[in-house]
Amino acid sequence: AAFSNATLAICDDFNGGVLNFNTLAPVIPPHDVLVWFVDGVEISRLAGSPEWRVISIPLTPGAHQIDFQYQYNPFDLPVLPPDLPEGRQGAVWIDAVELVGM
Repeated sequence: AAFSNATLAICDDFNGGVLNFNTLAPVIPPHDVLVWFVDGVEISRLAGSPEWRVISIPLTPGAHQIDFQYQYNPFDLPVLPPDLPEGRQGAVWIDAVELVGM
């Protein structure tokens, strides 16, 4: 497997709220997937999303680390299927990241 990360660090004086972001994930397992984590805990996975989606993650007060991770061959297959599914782009996009406090 190969990974590419983007990390957002939130300071410890954060009063809690919601992290909103838009994502486009035209990726398809077993080839690739988008995963996001809060404080090292996997929150969700997304694949097969050829349209922009709005994602919201509630956050408790205090410091947090949010990691967005593109995973290529996440299942460590020795050989990937030869036919790439239609619409797969092998990349993900994250945009309009917004932290809304309480």
